[in-house]
Amino acid sequence: MMLFKTTRETPIGEIMAWRTDRGLVALGFSDGVGALRLSLERRFEGTPVVADPSSEVGDAIEAYFSGSTSAFDDLLVDVEGTDLQLRLWEALRRVPAGTTTSYGELAAEMATSPRVVGNAMAANPVCLALPCHRVIRSDGSWHGYAYGNNRKGWLLEHERCAATIKNAERVKPARRIAS
Repeated sequence: MMLFKTTRETPIGEIMAWRTDRGLVALGFSDGVGALRLSLERRFEGTPVVADPSSEVGDAIEAYFSGSTSAFDDLLVDVEGTDLQLRLWEALRRVPAGTTTSYGELAAEMATSPRVVGNAMAANPVCLALPCHRVIRSDGSWHGYAYGNNRKGWLLEHERCAATIKNAERVKPARRIAS
């Protein structure tokens, strides 16, 4: 087994990603990946890390930041967590880009507490692919994003703008009726 690493510069900082042949195992902003690296070292102890020969993950990162907010939807993800964490992270993929859900809503869906949901979001090893930034407080505020509140705000606005443009492109102008 090998770990394949990809690095890309984005408008809000460098992103690093690691994958195996089974899928994406870690993705995060470079200035906050310390905990991810420790987790990778524990999970893949002694596994060689090489530059990713495939452009799939790098292309997804670039496409996402170019406005294709569904760029991560088809990437396989291979993460470890508790059964509840895995269910919560999978639920994140059902939150459409440009929208949000609350910790309370996810908690009710999973029959747990908002605090447990928050802890699972904080432990998410593949930001963007499992979009924990789309989870906000029930009062509409957002705080506590692992990579900083400024980034969370930027990501939410980026997705709202992309969704608005996508929806506008679907609306066809009315045909003029000849008089």
